[in-house]
Amino acid sequence: MPNPAKLPALEQYQFTERLGESLQAIIYRGYHKHVPEYPLVIKYLKPLNHWRDQSRYLKQKIERLKVLHDPRACTPLALETNDDGQFIIQPWFRGIPLDIWRQRHPEVNLRHFFSIACNLADILQVVHDAGILHGGIKPHNILIQEGNLNIRLTDFITPLDIRNVSHFIYDPEFVRHTLAYTSPEQTGRINYRVDLTADLYSLGVVFFELLTGRLPFFAEDPLELIHAHLAAEAAKVNQLNPKVPATVASIVAQLLQKQPEKR
Repeated sequence: MPNPAKLPALEQYQFTERLGESLQAIIYRGYHKHVPEYPLVIKYLKPLNHWRDQSRYLKQKIERLKVLHDPRACTPLALETNDDGQFIIQPWFRGIPLDIWRQRHPEVNLRHFFSIACNLADILQVVHDAGILHGGIKPHNILIQEGNLNIRLTDFITPLDIRNVSHFIYDPEFVRHTLAYTSPEQTGRINYRVDLTADLYSLGVVFFELLTGRLPFFAEDPLELIHAHLAAEAAKVNQLNPKVPATVASIVAQLLQKQPEKR
């Protein structure tokens, strides 16, 4: 594993700065040495013990994502490896995560919400029309530009499966920034197949938070939070924010339905 304090080395790429770190990856900015004018995100994937054949899975996933040609879906360009491990190469976008944007704009006006929501829904429609489940819709995977509200949906590689990330489940970052946006069927606690409708539930959580400034369900105890996703009823958005039209509140409530077929 590369030392996070220094920039790693990869034969065809130049690393320029470290952008951040999550439980599953360390993210850098850089470029291909033959195309220095084209900035890239280079994501080092931390080894996961439960992935016995991580390389094969990643290559298959990246190949499958090539059917997506919409630039708003920021899909990987390549998988590179060295002695340290595996790196996903993807386009760089001059934006900030939606959760950071939300902190800077604590009272989202409806005009901004509709711009963001319609763009997100449109991008997700393109992704779903290609038969692809994102599996990790959450603010950290949505990049937005401050001025024009242009959006990119990123991180198509590591969809959530609670059963496979049980070693993260009590990490506060994981609980707040991933589990809080998880569909009931992704928890593995109910007998529903995880399909494209899982993304709709997570999108509903994102919309709820944008409109109210809070999550529909949250608990520091991950098991309590999972139970809320499975059984608790979310408050009506327009009860928490009276400025929200009843029709919009109804759409968000439908996205948050527990049964996938009702979303």
